[in-house]
Amino acid sequence: MNDNDIPLANGKVQYKTLLREEGCSILQTTVQAGGETQWHHHTNVSDRFLVIRGVLTVELNIDGQVQSTEVREFYSVDPGTVHHVKNETNEDVVYLTVQAGGVPDIVLAGSSR
Repeated sequence: MNDNDIPLANGKVQYKTLLREEGCSILQTTVQAGGETQWHHHTNVSDRFLVIRGVLTVELNIDGQVQSTEVREFYSVDPGTVHHVKNETNEDVVYLTVQAGGVPDIVLAGSSR
């Protein structure tokens, strides 16, 4: 998967791959004000977010109920959990994502990708 091929986010989200090895990927993401990803999940990998700058909003969809969390430090999303992230502030949010546990994928909510 190429960084430019991620069909996941609006134009206010920029990804940069820092490391990609078998079983582990590390990405740096910058989310401008109003930026967000689509609802999605990962089949095998967990997302571990380490916020470097700003406040990241992580929303989970658990059994049709949306749970929202403002993340200033660290947050983890288990494989199979439908989620998305967004920036509800006026400042850029910068965070690292560590994905581990298997082959990385992105399954958009409502798709069988």
